[in-house]
Amino acid sequence: MNYTEYNEGHASAQPIADDVHFKPVQLLNADLGNSDNKSLSNEEIESFKLRGFLVKRRVLQDSKALNAALNHFWERVPRGIIQRDDLNTWLDSPHSKLKEEDVPNVGMLRGTNWKMRSPGPSGIGTESFLVDGIANHPSMIDIVESFLGAPVNPVSRVRGIYGVLPKKVDAKETLHPHGDYMASELSAMVLLHDTPPHSGGFTVWPGSHVRMHLHWDKVHGSTIGESKAAGFRLARDQVLRDTEPVEFIGAAGDVIFWHPRLLHSAGVNFSLDIGQPRVRIIVPCDYQRADMTYIDNLDHGPGPVYQWWVDTRNTAEDIESSSNNMWDRWAID
Repeated sequence: MNYTEYNEGHASAQPIADDVHFKPVQLLNADLGNSDNKSLSNEEIESFKLRGFLVKRRVLQDSKALNAALNHFWERVPRGIIQRDDLNTWLDSPHSKLKEEDVPNVGMLRGTNWKMRSPGPSGIGTESFLVDGIANHPSMIDIVESFLGAPVNPVSRVRGIYGVLPKKVDAKETLHPHGDYMASELSAMVLLHDTPPHSGGFTVWPGSHVRMHLHWDKVHGSTIGESKAAGFRLARDQVLRDTEPVEFIGAAGDVIFWHPRLLHSAGVNFSLDIGQPRVRIIVPCDYQRADMTYIDNLDHGPGPVYQWWVDTRNTAEDIESSSNNMWDRWAID
């Protein structure tokens, strides 16, 4: 089986216009979200609908699963390309040392961004501490069901373990805003460790989910047809021109739940610039309602070739995007 990491031809991955200059990244208010209540307040629902994301603090307080995921990331690095306690290895062009034969086992390292994952029923992303200890943790599922309603499909794999290395002080790094060509109905990013400001936190463009909704073929599906590709790119670039991105920061076990149509990016890790170098490590999870008719997309994914790391799938029940069906199948509609 030829497992492909990326499909650069998908409309969501098309180049950004040369005249687009990102607005300054804002820090997410540390008080946003309240993990003491695993259901959603009316205020949180309205905030999510408007902004496309919601932060819940201290959702996962079982440090055993979080630490196991952290240790797994470092233990899977081949040949000590990067080492947990050796800053020099983070900065010594580790991407140039990753061999082609490493990629199926530990995923891609592109610049400072390592998406550690591997295919197969026992690949990275299927471990019990990731699936049971994090994605299917009762506190996570309680919140997901408050968004989507019950029942929710149990997660059988997360996307992997994602790390962002600190950039060199003199290096020019940038955000890479995009929309995921997946069929997830709700996504989440889980912090495995304390993540202070400017250290590569997951970054989103608030409200972009509403503006991008009509540029996808289906409400929940993974495709952008040829008739919508140009409109997607224009709408995306306009969001980038007029919207300030927000960086998700916080403590181990904090979670940001986000709408899959939200434009987002791995953050740029400036921790070396501010004298506090660290590797930011996070776990992405995806959720969808149960009892649907699931379909693999063999051209763009999710499926066995493209987006094989995504647990969710397109469904036969999905409908074409329109101006009034943004929240189709959501419990918060």
